[in-house]
Amino acid sequence: MDAMFERLFESIPRNENNGVFSFGNEKDGDCFDQGDANAWRKAIFCQNWRTKKLLQNSASQNLLTQIIRNHEYMIDLACGPGMGLIPSIKQLDPLFPCLASDANSLVLHEWQQYLQRHETCRKLDFAQFSVLDLPIKSNTVQAYGSFIGISSTRNGETGYARALSEIHRTLREDGAFYTIETEWADIPAILTLFQKMNRQPWPCFCENQIAWHDRFVQNGFAVMSEEPFAYRTLRAEDNELGAASSEYGIDVGISFTAYIVKKA
Repeated sequence: MDAMFERLFESIPRNENNGVFSFGNEKDGDCFDQGDANAWRKAIFCQNWRTKKLLQNSASQNLLTQIIRNHEYMIDLACGPGMGLIPSIKQLDPLFPCLASDANSLVLHEWQQYLQRHETCRKLDFAQFSVLDLPIKSNTVQAYGSFIGISSTRNGETGYARALSEIHRTLREDGAFYTIETEWADIPAILTLFQKMNRQPWPCFCENQIAWHDRFVQNGFAVMSEEPFAYRTLRAEDNELGAASSEYGIDVGISFTAYIVKKA
């Protein structure tokens, strides 16, 4: 691992395997398995590494260019099989140092192996840790990035607040968090769908819905930039809610917004 990143950690990793440093709390991540890994290897990693989607959208392009312009590196949180903002960063500046992190170690090992076999990639390190318990010293990080990583955090508002607290704790006073997060567009329609499915709503729909702007402010951040990124409706192949949406003809919308936030 680049010494630039090693200096940020407050504890030594539990282990290191083929360049992936592991710090624990893997239960906080998604439960991927070898079936997922097979799908990643066949096509998904190649598509995600070479995608131009973030480069062709003005809101996300603003995040990427400001990261490269204003900082020496970026740590991507909960990068998952899309690897967050990193593939797009590397298309703009292949030598810009990045650290890919996720609570799930399988996805990081698979990404590491894919890049070693198929792509030329420098200045990219991997670390397994949970965004709910960052193993990083307070007030040290210049820049975090994420693509719906925090939106995917478990435990609803409690999880969001914990993740934002950890990001706030570890950012430098002049640091910034660059992220694209999601919000459900029509909760009453979603609750109607669950009634038609004869199912209890997912826990996240039983809580008071808070906009990401307000979550950031409530957790000690100032919102420096907020731009709409995209809007789409759930598809039948997305999940059981998407399948019900298709069956009953009730659209479920998701809005994506790009944010730059700093400590208030």
